[in-house]
Amino acid sequence: MNDNEEKWEDPFEENGLTLGPEETLQREIEKSKSLKVDRLRLKDEIEKLKEQKETLQEKNRQLHKRVNALSNEVPNTQPEAPAIKKNELIPFLIAISLFSALLFLFRN
Repeated sequence: MNDNEEKWEDPFEENGLTLGPEETLQREIEKSKSLKVDRLRLKDEIEKLKEQKETLQEKNRQLHKRVNALSNEVPNTQPEAPAIKKNELIPFLIAISLFSALLFLFRN
C-alpha cells in the first residue's frame, strides 16, 4: 500500500495546496519557456560581450602601435648631463669622510 500512496502523491505548491496534473504540467511548461527565454537572452549577451571584447582588443592594438610610433618618432629632447664616472666620485667621497671624521675627533 505504501508504494501506491507514493505514486499518487500530488506535488505541493509553495502555499501548501496541491496542484492537479493540468496545473502541474502548465507550471512545468511555463518554467521551460522561461528557461528557454533566459538561455536566448544569455546567448545574445555573450555575443555582445564577444563583440565588445574584439573591438577593445583592436583598440588596444591600435593604441600600442600609436605609442610605439610616437616613442620612435619623438627625439630625446632632454639635454644630456655630463656623465660623472663612479671612479671620479670615490676619491671625493673618501676626502669628505676623512674630513668629517677629523672634525668630529678634534671637536671633542
